[in-house]
Amino acid sequence: MKIRVLGSSLAILVLVTACAGVDDGSGATSTTTTIPGGVEGPVFIDSTEILYLESFPVQVRLLVRGSLPTPCHEAVWAVDDLGSTIDVRLWSSVLLGQACAQVLEPFEVSIPLGAFESATSSVVVNGEEIGRLAIGVETAVEEASLVEAGWSFGMCLGFCNADLAIQRESLVLTARDREKQEPLYVNSGSLTVVGLERIGAAVEHLSAVALDPVYGCPDCADGGASYLVLEREGVSVRHDMEFGSPPEVLAELQGLAMEVIEALETCGSNELVTVADDCVPWEGF
Repeated sequence: MKIRVLGSSLAILVLVTACAGVDDGSGATSTTTTIPGGVEGPVFIDSTEILYLESFPVQVRLLVRGSLPTPCHEAVWAVDDLGSTIDVRLWSSVLLGQACAQVLEPFEVSIPLGAFESATSSVVVNGEEIGRLAIGVETAVEEASLVEAGWSFGMCLGFCNADLAIQRESLVLTARDREKQEPLYVNSGSLTVVGLERIGAAVEHLSAVALDPVYGCPDCADGGASYLVLEREGVSVRHDMEFGSPPEVLAELQGLAMEVIEALETCGSNELVTVADDCVPWEGF
């Protein structure tokens, strides 16, 4: 799902023949498009985008791209604004008796969701939430976080790469041989409360610090390399450094990452990490 802000001159493609809006008095509203005499069929959705037009109240449209069962089908929809949820049902309609090639037909429709001074509603299409409206409300600034870390050695056989993925408290360590596609092992675990606090504090200390993408000469003279990936305001940036010699600005966070990697490598829980029950320690070939 993508969100874009568009000018009011947006050209709208609408592939329907009739439209009706209803307010039942409860605050909920509905809009339905119809094709008289049409038989209902499926649609195949490829992508959706929520579009905000530059107007007040803000007009919101849902752009949907996909395929129809045949060139004779047309896309139709029903929109119900339930307050906390805008429920969109999208399907195809076709008139019987038409001679039509049995091939998929690409389509693109722009569905009006309404005009809003403020809204925090979720948008659901055919039962699946595809995004949320955020109009007239302050959005929280995303906190910075450590999302990946690892190390590698170029002139190496066997266990030469360790890659740690971090998603909130969840941890997955993948070990690889440079010459093989399949991982040597994959161990998982979770950060403890102490681990979350210490890593969070180390990342917070970097909030106003400009960081370089590369420090020193990673893996030069077979000295190895290590890296950290930080996510700030939704953007992930990787920082590479010499193995065992991080710059002072990243030393604390790199040290914590290496402790986490070692715990998952040896399957030894510590104050930072609780390893999973199925963790198998690496014992070499």
